[in-house]
Amino acid sequence: MRATYKYKVYTQNRNHTVRFDKQLSTACWVYNHCIALHKRYYSLYHKSLSANKLKVHLTKLKKQEKYQQWNKLSSQSIQQIAEKIDDGYKKFFKKQAKRPPTFRSWRKYKSITFKNTGWSLNGNEFVINSIGLRLRFHKSRELDGIIKTVTIKKDAVGDLWICFSLDNVQNQTQIQPKTGKAAGFDFGMKIFLTVSDGQEIASPQTLLQNLDKLRKVSNHFSRKRKGSASRKKAKLQLEKLHRKIANQREDFQWRMANDLVKKYDVLCFEDLNMKGMQMLWGRKISDLAFAAFMNKVEYLATKHEKEVKKVDRFYPSSKTCGYCGHVYKELTLKERSWTCPNCDTTHDRDLNAAKNILMVGTSTMEGGIIRPALAG
Repeated sequence: MRATYKYKVYTQNRNHTVRFDKQLSTACWVYNHCIALHKRYYSLYHKSLSANKLKVHLTKLKKQEKYQQWNKLSSQSIQQIAEKIDDGYKKFFKKQAKRPPTFRSWRKYKSITFKNTGWSLNGNEFVINSIGLRLRFHKSRELDGIIKTVTIKKDAVGDLWICFSLDNVQNQTQIQPKTGKAAGFDFGMKIFLTVSDGQEIASPQTLLQNLDKLRKVSNHFSRKRKGSASRKKAKLQLEKLHRKIANQREDFQWRMANDLVKKYDVLCFEDLNMKGMQMLWGRKISDLAFAAFMNKVEYLATKHEKEVKKVDRFYPSSKTCGYCGHVYKELTLKERSWTCPNCDTTHDRDLNAAKNILMVGTSTMEGGIIRPALAG
């Protein structure tokens, strides 16, 4: 099992931050140099530069006096930068990304990744060997796997976080007992989730609750003169508010995902078109973060040996009568309840959709996305 453990780094003094910022600046220099090499190579030969050729060239450059600063960065960190850019170009050529990797400002370059060498770990102290920088972090849980990569990130507020990517992680969590229950779930705007058993989970709308304060802080920031100390303070206040909103959203989603996985053995959801929904409703969809919530549910379900089913997005769960199967094509988004013209049964829109999702999701025990044709 692969997992990532994240810890907060507690810097002892300003010197630690300054020294790590120099590492970030050097990494950004290497990154932009690699981007320039890729662009020049493509303009000359009309083909992409391979990661291996780029690594060999970077190794030669490190021996020149002009690039002596690069030697203060771990050699494998430099190789990881080359691999990262190569992956970005591959995704672009496969049309998995909208644009190729491009130049980045040193202010926005926020992370360094270490592989097998260039660092050491002494209890709760991470040491960057090339500069002797010691970073202490709060070790809230033990690293119970093989460390593959270590990434140190700097968030917008300026705090440092250390992320250990582990392989062969043993699942030491006590697996939740089986309940024998299955449920279907329908996402909504005001009601975050409607459960097929009639339960309704209200939407937290964390961004909407903090919107007035966010506008006030944003206006305060925009009035400050560029380059001034007061602008930096206002920006820090704005970033802290954004982080608070994100943390509130994360807390709600983790608690809700834990509750659902504890209560149900089979969880059936609709495979939503998030990009299409975001084009229609914009900020509301970003605030609710359905995709992030689904990732948490799937992670916890795997951890506790539960099952998650996904119903095809084109299945008309809201328009299908749960009693006779008639599809009411005239149903609009404004109608929260409707009466089936075939059997005269009155349905609550969201509850009916959740029941239909449960019916289709449990109609087969195969994994993956369930197509409408398999509904029976």
